[in-house]
Amino acid sequence: MTCLLHSAEAVLSVRRVSAPLSKGNGVPVSEAVSSVISRNYVVLESLKLKIVNYHQLASRISPEVEELTGKKANAGTIVVAIKRFSDGLGEGRIEEFASSLKDSKLDLAGGMVDVKVGAKAAQHRQILQDFLKLEERFSGTPYVFQLPNSVKIIAEEGDAKLLEEVLGGNYETAVVRDVAKITIRLPPSAKKVPGITSFITELLYRNGISILDAFLSYDDVVLIMQERLGARAYQVLSEEVSK
Repeated sequence: MTCLLHSAEAVLSVRRVSAPLSKGNGVPVSEAVSSVISRNYVVLESLKLKIVNYHQLASRISPEVEELTGKKANAGTIVVAIKRFSDGLGEGRIEEFASSLKDSKLDLAGGMVDVKVGAKAAQHRQILQDFLKLEERFSGTPYVFQLPNSVKIIAEEGDAKLLEEVLGGNYETAVVRDVAKITIRLPPSAKKVPGITSFITELLYRNGISILDAFLSYDDVVLIMQERLGARAYQVLSEEVSK
């Protein structure tokens, strides 16, 4: 079975991973800030209303930003990123986001399991090598996301049990069951619009749908949520895409 690897900047087939992984796998500060804020609806709405102290917010989200970037983040840099993010929340940008999503392709997969393998970047190569040894035994197509301090795998139940058995003995693992995965294959126009992930998560928040995680690559956005919310989220996104 094919296994998909998502790094901070690209989507690759796991079969192609042979060279040592770069130690600089973290995302830029601006992208990390966007990702952290997008998951917090209260902060997102407060930014739109211009009632947030940027410096206090920077201090609050600094640990999460540093986890995504994989390095110490300067407070001033985070503040600048927050301001730029806030400036992009105007009505005109919202219309641009909505327009750019037209013709996106959606895919919903339920009954998924979120397997998080805690590890520093230096351990990622070994984890992926252990993961690849299981490839022929997978019944589905696991998705692998490399983060600075962990490797996250979204897999079907049977494959997740296999991963727990094999990886659990050598690494610290955390498992969340009953999740759904929505993959949004973006059209070329959307790939050039910064902040598109924030627009998508805000759209779902407004419809009562909380996201557990969101991953952005050059070609698509992958959303992870509780399985009970999957069908509703797919409906909301489908209506937006078809406008």
